[in-house]
Amino acid sequence: MGDRPVDAVALIHRVLAWTFAVVGTIFLLAPNGTVRTINAVGSVFRVFPPAPESDLRFWLSLSVAYMALVTLLAARIAADPRANRPLMPILAAGKFTSSFTCLLFFVFSQPTFIYLLNCLVDGSIVLIVLGCYAWLGVVDTTATGRDRPSAASAELLALVVDTMVPGAAASSAGRPPLQDAIWRYVGSLHRLGPVGLTAMLHALEYGPYVFGPRRRRFSRMNPAERELYLASWESSRLAPRRQFLHALKLIVMLHAYESREACATIGDDGSHLRDKLLAGPNAAAHRARMA
Repeated sequence: MGDRPVDAVALIHRVLAWTFAVVGTIFLLAPNGTVRTINAVGSVFRVFPPAPESDLRFWLSLSVAYMALVTLLAARIAADPRANRPLMPILAAGKFTSSFTCLLFFVFSQPTFIYLLNCLVDGSIVLIVLGCYAWLGVVDTTATGRDRPSAASAELLALVVDTMVPGAAASSAGRPPLQDAIWRYVGSLHRLGPVGLTAMLHALEYGPYVFGPRRRRFSRMNPAERELYLASWESSRLAPRRQFLHALKLIVMLHAYESREACATIGDDGSHLRDKLLAGPNAAAHRARMA
């Protein structure tokens, strides 16, 4: 199951690499012929003015260099998609820049068909590459198993746990750290549970770039800054942000208060709940589980 998505991503980027190489070569050998051909296609719609040709080759040199770079990126990803997955956002960023600038030129400079075409084509490539990036992330997270998060997810979850319950992210008295129990619990709810938790953790990781006030990632904050950052989510005016943090906090605190240390701290030995369960209609099942 894990190899088929990787092979598909490799094939997609192999096709992209060859496409970039061929298109870059066409740009180099026939720059004005490319413009004339696209103008001819755009003339079918009878609404686009023709793009002007140019004898200046400075911009052509830069564009060919860019095409060579994206060709190498795509080829590198195709060689080993899983190992080179971090290169995908870089490739997507280059194509997004090309797409977005052409959109700006189309709107504010001259509404030629060549601008619109490049905006749509490169924008589609951005979606394809980012889709492959997310797809591999889902596959790898699911394949890792319920008990073993990726290194990045494990680090983020440990920081969240340590911020909400200081000291709980470390092993103590022979017991595993709290985040291990949380990961197993989420995995037991649904096979895609770890994927959802991973998405939540990365939303917290990169949230400062959107919500601030400190424009650096969650994992690079000191403990006091992380605490203030999570508090800003909990007290946000945006209901989705508050609910997001409350859901994550509920998962963490349920497991935190389940530990023997936490129960001893608040003077709860579990006898009251145990007596209630053993006196209820499912007493036999609870007795077997407790045993």
